[in-house]
Amino acid sequence: MRPVNEAAAPRNPFPAPLGAELDRVVARYPQRAAAMLPVLSRLQAERGFLSESTVEEVAGYLGVPAAHVHGVVSFYSMYDREKVGRHKLYVCRTLSCRLRGAEEVMGALEEALGVERGGTSADGRVTLVPFECLGLCEMAPCAIAGERRWGNLDPAKARGMLGDLR
Repeated sequence: MRPVNEAAAPRNPFPAPLGAELDRVVARYPQRAAAMLPVLSRLQAERGFLSESTVEEVAGYLGVPAAHVHGVVSFYSMYDREKVGRHKLYVCRTLSCRLRGAEEVMGALEEALGVERGGTSADGRVTLVPFECLGLCEMAPCAIAGERRWGNLDPAKARGMLGDLR
């Protein structure tokens, strides 16, 4: 009996060695569509973001409607549909952070980076992302970029942390 993944596998549109790597990922799942999150994550790591054409390629590769892939990409905040900076700087905007000055921190970061919320600095290094709860309420206001965390921020500390990212 052939595994479900081999039954009617669509053509792999991705060049080697990436295509072979994605085939190995898909082979670990009982249904091709179940591999969507790891496939999307790997493609974003490779390409920097998930363009419309990438979404279409994934849909064809996994044998699912493009609308389904769009739904997944738009649901998860970890996926980017546009080019982002080398660092995504998430700034908490929930109540505990707001009460302790998150708006002032965000304003200082916008000014220092020369962008509005959601924008990327001119040097392409930092994308400023307001985020709904980073789970660090004891450190409010707080921010995260990759594995780095900053807490008890004020505008001066926020500007200083940008040096850590450049």
